[in-house]
Amino acid sequence: MELLEKEEGTVRKDRGGRTTVCLVYPNTYSLGMTNLGFQMVYHLFNSLPDVVCERAFLPSKEELEEYSRTDTRLFSYESLTPLNDFDVIAFSIPFEEDYVNVPRILKLSGVEVMTGKREDGPLVAGGGVALSLNPEPVADFFDLFLVGEGEGSLSPFIELLEKARKDGLDRKGTLRLLDTLAWAYVPSLYEFEYDGARIKEIRRESGTKTKVTAAKNFDLSDYELPENFVRTPESEFRGTSLMELERGCPRGCRFCAAGFLYLPPRWRDIDKVNEAVEKGINATGKVGLVGTAVSEYPGIKEVIRRGAALNGVMTLSSLRLDRLDAEFLGLLKEGGYKTITLAPEAGSERMRSVVNKGITDDEIMESIRLISEAGFRKLKLYFIVGFPSETDDDAAAIVELTKKIKGVMKSGEIALSVNPFIPKPFTPFQWCAFADAAVVERRLAIVKDGLKGEKGVAVKEMGAKEAFIQAYIARADRRAGKVIADAAESGWKRALRKADQLITASVYSAREKDEILPWDLIDHGVKKDYLWKEYQKGLAERLTPPCDVGACFRCGVCRPGF
Repeated sequence: MELLEKEEGTVRKDRGGRTTVCLVYPNTYSLGMTNLGFQMVYHLFNSLPDVVCERAFLPSKEELEEYSRTDTRLFSYESLTPLNDFDVIAFSIPFEEDYVNVPRILKLSGVEVMTGKREDGPLVAGGGVALSLNPEPVADFFDLFLVGEGEGSLSPFIELLEKARKDGLDRKGTLRLLDTLAWAYVPSLYEFEYDGARIKEIRRESGTKTKVTAAKNFDLSDYELPENFVRTPESEFRGTSLMELERGCPRGCRFCAAGFLYLPPRWRDIDKVNEAVEKGINATGKVGLVGTAVSEYPGIKEVIRRGAALNGVMTLSSLRLDRLDAEFLGLLKEGGYKTITLAPEAGSERMRSVVNKGITDDEIMESIRLISEAGFRKLKLYFIVGFPSETDDDAAAIVELTKKIKGVMKSGEIALSVNPFIPKPFTPFQWCAFADAAVVERRLAIVKDGLKGEKGVAVKEMGAKEAFIQAYIARADRRAGKVIADAAESGWKRALRKADQLITASVYSAREKDEILPWDLIDHGVKKDYLWKEYQKGLAERLTPPCDVGACFRCGVCRPGF
């Protein structure tokens, strides 16, 4: 294959006697090869001597037409092996928007889409951020989920698979055995009873665990830095060596799923980071530092300084406004940084208190002044509309703040990305209703109209209709599987119409404090009671200070002695 010939770092193994895994990214090759989680899992599986891991992706439109015309089965990139000839088909899914591609890929592979109809063939497993938050919307497509972080959790999974094969266990027996892993979730062992849009009861088979404990490594020092182990010029970030230098964020923004999912914040060893930076610059000349809160990394200035000294270009996945100073910005400039990306999230201080952003207007404007003085002329700003307790005045505050920023940037260019708020599992706002579509559209219009004609300012937004779908899928229960399967066949518009009443009730209804939530079977360590208290503090516009790892135990993730 032409794409394979362009790669560096591709793993090829003989299949003989080994457990075979096809790792699937449910979107295109160029997007999949950019994702560090996907790359890391590929590397982790192939690091196991008794495993062969190959890859597959959603075919392009042109390829799909060819598959349909020739009635060809989807096959792996490395050996062109049909997916239904593997022992395991393992999906890595970071975004809910890609759920609709799961049934498409299974159908292309000749695998029954619904688990209840599978009698043999590969086990279909799933992991990744989206599935670790709430696997229920796609539970009917998967035999099992591996919840949480990949490091340290894949080897025991393979060992139990090999034991099941050696003991001659059937499919049901194999899944029962895999259920003994704390982080394995086998949906067929649980039954949900519903009352309208709500869950009335969750029943489990005898002997099945009551909670699925997500895999989490409090110490990452024993594991390699996730990076793009396989490099290709055909990825979205071509010519960039990506690497994760930290995981988790201490700030506790109440809307941010990643911020709570990856608690506690963990920093990579700076010597290992610097080694990876040097290796990456030698390979591509450009390094992308990735993490939940990259600018919080204690040695971030040293790392950027190291990259700049090697004449490399350094980029960061995120910058926090109140972490910027003249020295930091000077280092970014020296490291080839061109566009500063910031996320004020809300235009008013009141709303930033609601979401626990904890940044004042004065702090924002001081950061903008420093950015302008450092010579940066391109700025990207992220805002969200539709937060709990938001008013039209809060949306208008986005316009006023942007105009003030433009007044400082003068001839600079500002790109605004404005998206509707989507409540996510395992956040304090998981109980919130999605704002009414008409309200979302009105507030988007307030921002767009208010900045219309503002020279050097461009606004890009996600519409309410697209956000509505995401808002449903993010917090849906198992009944969403039928909707997603229908959408894969006939598109979202028709699929949503079929289940309009249930979906509308799910999206626009606030959850009760003690209500059973679809993801309640999953335990990431954060206490549900703590999230509720944070929700109430948000509504009261009260801030919570950043977590002090090892010293504060309020959320439940850390334990004394950590």
